[in-house]
Amino acid sequence: MSTPEAHLPRREHEMRQHGSVAPDLGAAMFAPQVLREYALLADGERGALVGSQGECAWMCAPHWDSPAVFAALIGGPGGYAVTPTARFVWGGYYEDGTLIWHSRWVTDDGIVECREALAFPGDPHRAVLLRRVLAVEGDARVRIALDVRTGFGRYQMSDVKCDDGVWSARSGPLRLRWAGAPGAERTDAGTLEQTITVPAGSSHDLVLEVSEQKLPGLASAEMLWGETEHAWSAVVPDIGAPAAPADARHAYAVLRGLTSASGGMVAAATMSLPERAEQGRNYDYRYVWIRDQCYTGQAIAASGPHPLLDDAVRFVADRLLEDGPDLRPAYTASGGRVPSEEALTLPGYPGGAVKTGNWVNGQFQLDAFGESLLLLSAAGRQERLETRHWRAIGQAAQGIERRWTEPDAGVWELHDGHWAHSRLICAAGLRGAAGIAPRRGSRRGGDRAAAGIAPRRGSRRGGDRAAV
Repeated sequence: MSTPEAHLPRREHEMRQHGSVAPDLGAAMFAPQVLREYALLADGERGALVGSQGECAWMCAPHWDSPAVFAALIGGPGGYAVTPTARFVWGGYYEDGTLIWHSRWVTDDGIVECREALAFPGDPHRAVLLRRVLAVEGDARVRIALDVRTGFGRYQMSDVKCDDGVWSARSGPLRLRWAGAPGAERTDAGTLEQTITVPAGSSHDLVLEVSEQKLPGLASAEMLWGETEHAWSAVVPDIGAPAAPADARHAYAVLRGLTSASGGMVAAATMSLPERAEQGRNYDYRYVWIRDQCYTGQAIAASGPHPLLDDAVRFVADRLLEDGPDLRPAYTASGGRVPSEEALTLPGYPGGAVKTGNWVNGQFQLDAFGESLLLLSAAGRQERLETRHWRAIGQAAQGIERRWTEPDAGVWELHDGHWAHSRLICAAGLRGAAGIAPRRGSRRGGDRAAAGIAPRRGSRRGGDRAAV
């Protein structure tokens, strides 16, 4: 059940030459690659990266900001690989308008694909990773290896057992279930491994579930694939872009994959990837930045009143209604507070150290109020605002009124100062809100009054606001 020496990752090859015990699945077996060689799978509640050797090198579960269960990307243990046993060259593609990815390997013996996706839409408490091995040309012989290590590698799989061909286990606080590898054996390192042969023209399904709650009844792979295909078809619209319409649809699919049921869109699926090698600029971006959410919403609004616009408006309005003038620059995908930054003792992606949490939780960024108003104004021009959204507009305006004289961290989060950009974007936001406010006596005039954005007659400050 060994992989041919000709294609062993270098670290594993060296360890076998020296007679070492089987290495942990993860960083010891799969060296990090340039980021363009990883495919993103996402279901709205978490994301995974799949590399050229079929290795799932990154996934946090059950939530975007949970500790990683596969952390090879940043030098940690744990992983999930489906790799041809023969020599190969690699490529791949996404199905149109989806984050359903096909890893494709041309081997000495034929062509192998692995169709992969996170079941969509995602369950907030349970990640379901679907993998279907396809023998496109000739028989497909692949090595399958699984080692779930939650807590960034802290917890190995425990209580591992197989009943009726389905594996179950735990990893720290998480429950696991794995179907499709009934003949797997556990190595000395704790990895479940099996080599299978898929006859030419046929396929073989693998379903991995990772949950923080009791697992439901086992669903068939066919049903899970069908639901995922249907859901992607329903949520990604025909953008109608005059140029590169397929690229526009794919961009929309990526943004939808990063957007939680709360409406919050995380800035990235990963953490601690260096902006510039050895410069200390590597951060945890698995959170929702108000500014980024507003930029995305405004871009979507330029194309039409698509569902992602409503998601952005809902998330931003909720934060304004909850926090008002104390609006934070960033939140967790569920709307909670971003944890403080901490260093982890992992090797990291080459050129960067490992950090979790983000120091943005201690900042004030004035421009977030202005960007929020520009987003809500764009939604207003698409007739997508309700009464509560007008109240959120009022909260943003009051936040500017109360805090515009305070120093803030600015758009680049450099240091606190009286940044011109922050104040100009607030002025633009107020002007945008004024532009969509209905006239007195109109059917929606009461919404504007409820929002409190109408200037007070006769007051100097009110006149200034009207001028803006």
